[in-house]
Amino acid sequence: MKKLTKNFANAETKNALYFEGYRFLVEGDYKIAEGLDPSSGMPNVDYNLYAFTNKEEAEAFAKKQNWVFNENVHAKVKEIPNHTETTEEMFARLEREKEERKAKKEAREKAKAEEKGMTLEEYKAFKKREKEIKTLESKIVETKAELEKMEKRMEELKK
Repeated sequence: MKKLTKNFANAETKNALYFEGYRFLVEGDYKIAEGLDPSSGMPNVDYNLYAFTNKEEAEAFAKKQNWVFNENVHAKVKEIPNHTETTEEMFARLEREKEERKAKKEAREKAKAEEKGMTLEEYKAFKKREKEIKTLESKIVETKAELEKMEKRMEELKK
């Protein structure tokens, strides 16, 4: 058993514990801390975190740890995964996924361009012009509707 100096195990801590041979985490030594939890209004609870190499030992320890507000509630044994994704790894993965999505979109656009007998640049320019045309067409419709309203208003004012 190893007592951690903090009550939260981040990815780096979990990876280090796993490397050291620990496989299970258990909260223990619950005590009421200062302040109130703003979401529940209950007093804050502080605890220590313990790492174990043996599941039976971890479970025996967890059974002895009673929740401060209900002695029938005990700590739970949590398994440490063989690898926990760190923040840096997460950002690298997200960047890879973004690049993959971009590459797939580029490949789809290239295939569409080839279907139309265009280069990718020509296809992108074509799509841009298409979008501009749609925008102008919608503005024309709006302007015509506004013109009709003005003409109606003018007719009403003439009467």
